Amino acid sequence: MSEQNEKKIVRKMGFFRNYKPLKIKKKKIKRFQELLMNAVPAEYYFFLNGWILRFTGGIIYRANSVFPLEYRGKNIENDIEIVENAYNSYGLPPVFTMHEHFEPKNLDLILKKRGYKECYHTNALISKIDEKKTNEINSNYSYEIYDQRIEVFSNFLATYSNKDKIQQEILNKISNRIKVPKKCFNLARIKNQVVGTLMGVLNPEGYLYLSDLVIHPDYRREKLATSLIHTLITQWAIKNKAKYIWLQVEEDNYNANKLYEKLGMKRLYHYYYLKA
Repeated sequence: MSEQNEKKIVRKMGFFRNYKPLKIKKKKIKRFQELLMNAVPAEYYFFLNGWILRFTGGIIYRANSVFPLEYRGKNIENDIEIVENAYNSYGLPPVFTMHEHFEPKNLDLILKKRGYKECYHTNALISKIDEKKTNEINSNYSYEIYDQRIEVFSNFLATYSNKDKIQQEILNKISNRIKVPKKCFNLARIKNQVVGTLMGVLNPEGYLYLSDLVIHPDYRREKLATSLIHTLITQWAIKNKAKYIWLQVEEDNYNANKLYEKLGMKRLYHYYYLKA
């Protein structure tokens, strides 16, 4: 069976919705949504009856969507129109981040009646750092950790991720706005060539958020992804008193899901986007 056909079958079966879930309360899920907002700080915010509207150049939905953590309004149709007008004024599509405890409870039905469509189903995953193996590091490569998003980091992502150079400039501004959480940027090199990246954002409670894990296509299947994670943990996270790692992965990202299941990560919660 080809890898492409295997992916189709796995997606159809919904295999990656089968991470071993944690029993987590509604309050804690909303807390992780707050941690995410701090890890990916938007340029502009607007607060509407408990909803948090975020605007940042339209690059990623995490920084350009409504977080409906709670709702205190009385006219939801009117509030949705306010949201739509606000995003349209920035030249952006209205998008809602729909985690497992959005408010009000019928928000999804109301939005779908207005023509909103589901996209990017995603799992938030977590693991204790002391559960991570620390000996899975490919020593054929060198690893460098920086406290700022340096130019070679962005240039690599502009080439090998789905965000181009102009979009990377906006992402640089997002990372520069991270002030209270600690942050780090891990590079993998061989013969002075960058072959992998990983970003970490550590909040004061000890939760280390991972993102920007990208490997050069010619250097995959070399355990570089796990090596980047393990070097970041052993050389930076533990020293900074991190207790957990957590991240987000789309359900149909086959290779990433295989990696995180192998690392023993468990599902915190699921979310998706509703886009007009």
